[in-house]
Amino acid sequence: MKKIKDNYFNKSPLYLFIAGALFASFNTSANDYYPANLLNIEGSTQQVTNEDLNVFRENNIAPGHYKVTLFINDNRVLTRDFDFILMKNKEGNSILAPRLSAEEWYKVGVDLPYDVINKNKNNDFINLNEINNANGYLDLNRKQYVLTLPQLYVNEDRLKENEIKNWDSGIPALLVNYALSSFNSRSQGNTTDSYYGNIQTQVNLGPWRFNNYSTWTKNENGEKKWNTLSNVLSRAITSINSELMMGDLYTSSQLFDSVKFRGIKLVTDRLMTPTQNRTYAPSVSGIANTESIVTITQNGQVIYKRSVPAGPFNITDYYPMNSGGDLHVSVTEADGSEKNFIVPFSSIANLERKGELKYSFSTGKYDGNNSGDGAYVVQTEAFYGLTDYVTLYGGVLIGEKYQSVGVGTGVNLGSYGAITTDLLYAKSSTNNGNDSLHGNAFRVNYSKNISVTDTTLSLVGYRHFDANFLNFTQAMEYKDSKYHPSNGLKNEYTLSINQPLFSNNASINLNSVIYKYVSGKTVHSYNMGFNSAINKVNYSVYYTYYDGSRYSESNKKNSHDLSMNVSIPFSWNENYIWANYGISTNNDNQVLQTARLSGTYGDKNQANWDVYQGYGNKGVNYSGGLNGSYKTQSAVVNAGYSYTQDKQNINYGVSGALVATQYGAVFAPSLQQTNALILTKNTSGVEVINGQSIKTNNSGLAVVSGMSPYQKNSISVNTNSIPSDTEISNNIISNIVPTKGALVLADFDAKKGFKFLLTLQTPDKSTIPMGAKAEIDNDDTQLVASFHQLYFVANKPQGNIQVSWTINGEQKTCNATYDINNKAPVNGLYILDTECK
Repeated sequence: MKKIKDNYFNKSPLYLFIAGALFASFNTSANDYYPANLLNIEGSTQQVTNEDLNVFRENNIAPGHYKVTLFINDNRVLTRDFDFILMKNKEGNSILAPRLSAEEWYKVGVDLPYDVINKNKNNDFINLNEINNANGYLDLNRKQYVLTLPQLYVNEDRLKENEIKNWDSGIPALLVNYALSSFNSRSQGNTTDSYYGNIQTQVNLGPWRFNNYSTWTKNENGEKKWNTLSNVLSRAITSINSELMMGDLYTSSQLFDSVKFRGIKLVTDRLMTPTQNRTYAPSVSGIANTESIVTITQNGQVIYKRSVPAGPFNITDYYPMNSGGDLHVSVTEADGSEKNFIVPFSSIANLERKGELKYSFSTGKYDGNNSGDGAYVVQTEAFYGLTDYVTLYGGVLIGEKYQSVGVGTGVNLGSYGAITTDLLYAKSSTNNGNDSLHGNAFRVNYSKNISVTDTTLSLVGYRHFDANFLNFTQAMEYKDSKYHPSNGLKNEYTLSINQPLFSNNASINLNSVIYKYVSGKTVHSYNMGFNSAINKVNYSVYYTYYDGSRYSESNKKNSHDLSMNVSIPFSWNENYIWANYGISTNNDNQVLQTARLSGTYGDKNQANWDVYQGYGNKGVNYSGGLNGSYKTQSAVVNAGYSYTQDKQNINYGVSGALVATQYGAVFAPSLQQTNALILTKNTSGVEVINGQSIKTNNSGLAVVSGMSPYQKNSISVNTNSIPSDTEISNNIISNIVPTKGALVLADFDAKKGFKFLLTLQTPDKSTIPMGAKAEIDNDDTQLVASFHQLYFVANKPQGNIQVSWTINGEQKTCNATYDINNKAPVNGLYILDTECK
């Protein structure tokens, strides 16, 4: 983890000058230099004495009892009280380290080498400084102990168990996303108005999430309608890497067609697993004769590199390219010798890593807006990685007068690609159970990356073996005569090809779909596109062809369109502008040309604008319009105007979010799934670097949206935006791991008040040693730095200070006062001399 420097003076040039003058301009030796901020133990109850200043010379911090968070190899493990003592390292230097037993180190994920355990067998603690390349430091300002160990001594499974305990479910909150729009249309002297509202509400309480999705409309006739689309209650079940959901849901669609229902669903949540384990990859196994470096290369790119000890190794924590391509493995021994081997790799949906199980279970009542509503439905699917190259899967779907079962397999064929095949059988009862329809469906999926040309090929063939195969929804519609087997799909073929060109500066893609129905009707659809760029000028050409009708023949069955677009980027006053020209034609020889100018504005591109004009022939009339939007601290507003030959349209709207917690309410732009609440305690105007145009409001609140669930996140504030009367000692909060849907609290512990830098003077010119404890108004505790310097933030302009220290076993104290006494601050800092007696 990158160690963040402290910023007691908010890093303004004047404060840095003062700090340099205080600690560098005196005629002292290097051993007499002690940065004051490294001695700050605010919040600690530990009594620090000064009987041996060598403690500070070597470690900057005295031994004692501190409550900190333990990090091992950038992984947050736990927060607790630790007893820190001095321990000798291999060089004979005294290093401050936590006093933990071998059992305690084992629980937090450290596998201690035998020689270290044996050397410390007569102690009740283990000296981790005796491990080669082990490094640790105590950061009291951030309340962290950061330990770095060779990977050989870290147990990933136990470390992961401790990490899961630190997943943050967030604080209780109400989150509301809203989008409101108004549309006005005028044609032939008539004016109509309509309105639309989209509201998504979420309530968080511990690990539970309740979500409501509703819409409101008012049409041209003044008719109003409120429509609740879904209500869902959910929570994470971290012990089994799953999510439990209750309410208006859809069943899984990996094996069976998805079914809308109201009930309960339990499903594997891959987001809870490490990023490198979320997708399929075969394990890389081998034997290293000595401590070696294993390098994995795919398509000419190094995707993994790691040191392994002598002996067998099995690597699974790598992330391959989804496009495929065999894995070239190189094992470099300690003497420089090298051995190589290849692991075949191709990927496709439904493949799982060896030993991994993914499942979905759903049960409830069907909700499909037909006479089948209320019918019970139960569906389960499971996918299991049998070997590194073979995945087995299957499932059942049972409903009222309906049963279906499916089995399948996926195979990594290496250089030959990857394939999945599955077979479904379904039986449905009709006419009050007197008759039944039953049939099979067979599906094949194939994918291959041709590494020589970097071509990605996907072929999908899906066939209904007979007309009597019905999925669950079709079976329910059959009761209402909304579905007839002759309308059923018999065969479906899909081909997709993507080919990069010109050193990846261009690409061509082809997609085709063919539907063949039981009735004999056929539908063909083809799409082809070419994209490229020359000196930042982007251009593209697209062709589409459609032929066929599913339900009825027509005199005009086929249609085709050809279009071309060119985009040229510009910049003006550090803002981006794009000039676009597009032209298209169809099978009726109609031609439409459109010129468009669009861009962004603002120091953070918070404004967007767009102006366009189009003109066509053969009944394609002219059209034009302009649109704009602006992102504020609390919402996004938009407006637009468009026109054609006989119609004019005006639209405007606003979208955003409201977040309400025990810390207050804050308006923000629209939220994503997982978010963080910034807290700077009544300090407004503090800019959050992670968010666009985000600053804290008058209550010191702001919202950062789009946090990554179950992953480490960091949030930082711009120190230049911190007011002069506010102290934020740490401008970065790192290692935030939220659960999905959480609103986590990022408290920057802002202190608003008067900043003092005092020089303590004693009547008899006696010395107040560095490290002396200073209690400010019996409320705040700081340590005196060298040269009698004391820095603190007080919530009032005057008060009392009691300073205490111990020398040669004798307790010493003195008392001082502070008072701004109409003295002007220097960039918010009151620099005063005061007598301590």
